[in-house]
Amino acid sequence: MDNGLPQNSIKDIVKDKYGFIWLSMEGRILRYDGSNFVQYNNFKLKNLSFGDFYGNIKKDSISVFNISEKKVLLISRRHPEIIAANNTFEYGGAFKGKIYKRIVRNTITARYISYYINSYYVQLDEGSYYFEDDNIIYVDKKSRKRTLVAAGFSCDRLKRMFAYGEYVFISDPVRKKIIRLYKGTLSEIEAPSLYTDPETRMYWQQISGQVFIIRQGKIYRSEFSGGQLKLSFLLEYKDIDKDLSGAMFYDETVRKLYIGSSINGLKILSLSDFSVSRKNLPYQDEVCYAAVAYGDSSVLTQEGIKYSRNTSERVFGAPQSYDKRYIFEDNTGNLVYRENNSIHVRYKNTGFTKYDSISFKGKEIDGVYKNGGLYSASIVDRNQFYLYLFYHDNFKRIEKIIPCGDNIDVVFRYNKDLLYLGSGGGIYVYSFSRNKVIKQVGKGLPVKQMTRTKDGNIWFTTYNSGIYLIKDQKAVRVPPDKNNFLANAHYLLEDQHSNIWISSDNGLFRIHKNDLLQYMTTPQRAITYYRYTKKHGLLNNEFNGSENPCAHQLKDGQFVFPSMEGFVFFNPENIRTYYPGRKDIYLERARVKGKMTQLKDKLFLECGYKNAELYIDIPYYSDLENIYLQAKLDNEDSSWVNIRSDKTFRFSGIEPGNYNLIVRFLSSETGKFVYKTLPVEVEAYFYQTVFFKILIVGIIIFIILVIVQVRTNFLRLKNKVLKNTLDHKDKELLETNNKLKNESDYQKKLVESISHDITTPVKFIALLSQELNESEDPKTQKKYFDSIYKTSEQLYKFTLSLKEYTELYKQENTESEEYSIYDLIETKRLLFEEIAAQKNTFISNFCDHQLKTRLNRNILLAVFHNIIDNAVKNTSDGEIIITSASAESYMEVSIADTGTGMSSEQMTYYSGLFRKKENEHMIFKNYGLGLHMVAQLVRKINSEMTFHKNTPQGTLIKILIKI
Repeated sequence: MDNGLPQNSIKDIVKDKYGFIWLSMEGRILRYDGSNFVQYNNFKLKNLSFGDFYGNIKKDSISVFNISEKKVLLISRRHPEIIAANNTFEYGGAFKGKIYKRIVRNTITARYISYYINSYYVQLDEGSYYFEDDNIIYVDKKSRKRTLVAAGFSCDRLKRMFAYGEYVFISDPVRKKIIRLYKGTLSEIEAPSLYTDPETRMYWQQISGQVFIIRQGKIYRSEFSGGQLKLSFLLEYKDIDKDLSGAMFYDETVRKLYIGSSINGLKILSLSDFSVSRKNLPYQDEVCYAAVAYGDSSVLTQEGIKYSRNTSERVFGAPQSYDKRYIFEDNTGNLVYRENNSIHVRYKNTGFTKYDSISFKGKEIDGVYKNGGLYSASIVDRNQFYLYLFYHDNFKRIEKIIPCGDNIDVVFRYNKDLLYLGSGGGIYVYSFSRNKVIKQVGKGLPVKQMTRTKDGNIWFTTYNSGIYLIKDQKAVRVPPDKNNFLANAHYLLEDQHSNIWISSDNGLFRIHKNDLLQYMTTPQRAITYYRYTKKHGLLNNEFNGSENPCAHQLKDGQFVFPSMEGFVFFNPENIRTYYPGRKDIYLERARVKGKMTQLKDKLFLECGYKNAELYIDIPYYSDLENIYLQAKLDNEDSSWVNIRSDKTFRFSGIEPGNYNLIVRFLSSETGKFVYKTLPVEVEAYFYQTVFFKILIVGIIIFIILVIVQVRTNFLRLKNKVLKNTLDHKDKELLETNNKLKNESDYQKKLVESISHDITTPVKFIALLSQELNESEDPKTQKKYFDSIYKTSEQLYKFTLSLKEYTELYKQENTESEEYSIYDLIETKRLLFEEIAAQKNTFISNFCDHQLKTRLNRNILLAVFHNIIDNAVKNTSDGEIIITSASAESYMEVSIADTGTGMSSEQMTYYSGLFRKKENEHMIFKNYGLGLHMVAQLVRKINSEMTFHKNTPQGTLIKILIKI
């Protein structure tokens, strides 16, 4: 075996406590797990010429010999590492001028030279033996006491030395004795002759305690127990001398012998309980089909070859046959088979040398059968199919002919009444009592073979359609194997432990019958078949199954199956199954980004990785398919992945996060899986982290909230604007309404004001006109006419200013040019002078000619007009005096009359009108409109007006005009 080896030169082989096999080579060491090699060569050592293994396997301490190094390569915990050397790991060296070399292994080609090496020694647990100066010296480990054990011992005899524990044995071929050394004592013991045979060679490895005796290609294993040396034959390997074998190791668990060659790499030889018997005749193939049981441990074919375990021999002479598919024995032991479209009967009493031939003219014999005491033959006659039933074993006497719809390949007698006829279209159930086919089972299935197990169940195999169980007269398919090799199964045999052995086109399968029946009743867990192939000692994986019979259970308990390279013999009691231990799985190596990583408790995959590989280390040295090694990640979409021979699980395109890798395998025949879990963390980019996602979600939420808030604020602002607009509109509407109302009030006030202001002059003119009408005195009339004229003239002037009168409440409070208060008063005095004169009242204007203001002229005219008008109305035979005064912030115009005067209530009321706030609604009492209008106009120009009693009578009104 050189596949996977970096070179063909192997120095030593050992198996550690974990089950891994280690190979030392030039420049490297290799670890083998039964499927793959792991190479270690990256060591910081000057010399990489590795040699023998030594140390203690049980203590997990295996060292590798390396010449002239102060450091040691130690294999521990399934991994090699460099450590500093100490006394424990000393392999040899120089001491006090002598060259020492430790013996840890004896090989076939070992040589011991005394002129270069001064002392060879064997180091044991309690002491050491030194072979120097032709002496054997024992040094006790504790006391360091040196004991001379023997003298006259030549070092070239060491090539026949081996040891078991504290015992050292040296074979002496000359004296045919075995020298035994034990704790410094020497004795001689008897042993099998192979130990002392000069032609035998020995192989011994101290660390494993294994000793092999080799003679003429035959390899024996030596054991020491009960004080006796014993040998057991392992196998024969004739090329062991050619390979210059330098290393050997026998794995007793899986019965494999590993031979390391210095030129041909690694040979793995399997010791198998399967035996393939071949005829070994020149120019003849080894393909085997039908045979009959012959004796207790053999089978016999129609060619006259008797096949036994590991041997074959000819019983009778017969030509090579190309029609070897049907054979059985009749009631007297004669051989019956088909040959050249006829039935041949070879007579046992002649030693099978004579035979008769029976044929049916014009008809083809497709097959001959014996089952349940019935002898039959399937016949084809012009595309019509029949089954001929013979009278016992008399093939010349046909007892019954059964017409069939298909060609019959299998005849199986279910009971006395029912006969199962297997064909390419299913199983026809024929009833003898009813003389017809009463039903068909497994319609459309191409039936190959039928058999009955000990529990009475009927099973049948098919061509490429699997295995079926007949249950309640229905065909129920048996669950297939994971590779569907059993789709073309051949035949079933049941052993003493209810295990079913199934031959197929690709291996021999084994499964417990109860597991199949239970699964077919309540399928709860996967069915696991155990498959035997060439890895288990078969010469060929392909068995044959279209013949009849196609399997045998011999009297000595052996099963026999025909194959493409002979008959396979085995005793099912001796055939073992191999499973790894429950703890024999290690998930500690991975390759990430092309770099090998040693794992501790988890696998960490950095962000951005593309592919990663996890190596599943299981020391298993049989067919990996049989342990159903599978793995998966524990995410929602994962399913079990079958692990192939590279024992590698590959990661690709896994989303960031934490996972568990679950690995499972079978560790026993129970079919229950062992599970192993490894945490796997896939690092995320920042934008793949949960924090980032939370951040993004937070930002999105924040943006949404901001948008909502902005929208809300916008809507609020819009609502506010709308509300303000509505409020403004409401105010405008209210103002408009108020304006309209004020306009209406204003118009009413204006009309009333005009009516009020012109009432007195008009009334005066009317009175004068009446007086004029009644008077006949020309002088009086002239006087009246003169008064009417003057009053009319002033009234005319007043009416000219009615336009400005209409705008009093809309005009500004100030004007651009100053005017005299005196002139303003004088205008009104002249208007009311004639009216006052008629009432014998005089109006005097004593205002300061220099007193000027910018206040609205029309407003002041309206104010003065109303006050003087009221004074004229309420004063008779008196006087009205108008004066003015000025201060820093205001000017005062006083109008005093000596009329009837205002009551105290009226004065309080009118004074209160000026104390109200500007926007406070004024409630008017029914005291007349004039002064109310005056109050509004005075407030409009931010002035005040006070009311006082005049002395001795009358009213004094002061108008305080702000400058």
